[in-house]
Amino acid sequence: MDDSKYQVESKAIYISLMMLEDELTYFDRTLSKRIQDIHDLIEKLRATRGVFLTLYNVKEISTRVGVKGQREHTNKTRLLRRELEFANHARNKGIGHLDSDLLKRAVQWNPLMFVEVDKQPRELRLADAHRAVIESCINSYIDSDGAQKIFGHEIDLAYPSDANEFYGYLKKLVDDSLDWISDSIAILHSNIEFHTQDDIQELASVAATTDFNLKVEQVLQYCEEESKAKIRRGLDILKNEGIPDEVISEIKNKYGI
Repeated sequence: MDDSKYQVESKAIYISLMMLEDELTYFDRTLSKRIQDIHDLIEKLRATRGVFLTLYNVKEISTRVGVKGQREHTNKTRLLRRELEFANHARNKGIGHLDSDLLKRAVQWNPLMFVEVDKQPRELRLADAHRAVIESCINSYIDSDGAQKIFGHEIDLAYPSDANEFYGYLKKLVDDSLDWISDSIAILHSNIEFHTQDDIQELASVAATTDFNLKVEQVLQYCEEESKAKIRRGLDILKNEGIPDEVISEIKNKYGI
């Protein structure tokens, strides 16, 4: 048995894309919700930070492992990688990692976080913290001349025009990523050979040899006689635990033991 037979790499990409699609769909739904109170605002800001980690993972998988398809899909992949460059910056500075220098800029940028207020002080401070980190991620994404690379100006989400501009940009990023993922899943699905019930014995045998030490090379191997020996030992245990003989016999007949 080998990787090519079981398509382990292709299937690993497949399940990654399914999970990324699920995450982006969740974030898209959350970001589209109407804000009615401070808790809704915090949820939106939390989702704004969180979605960039998922977008980074989309960029990473598109860069690390190419999904072969038609020329249109290849071109779409290249374009998406460029669009997701900011996700890499955001993830490194204010989401996957909390960069000390960026956090200090966030405190300087939004001093209202530490102004005492009478109503909901913790909730307001938390919302301001999320917003300041998001804005600092955006505004620190600059070119060699110090200009913001995407919008050409600093973003302050307290201003409706800035918020609309940023969230419009984010919506397009999510939509483009979902579109690319959908195409990629369809291409992979058409190339994956799905197993049948007849493969269960072999699949179970291979699963039993899984080594979760990620520092060693993955080994996929199958020996029919060894597999049957393991099943016999398992059936002996089941029999001792009171499983009826007719059930044991049915399993033995099924697998030719």
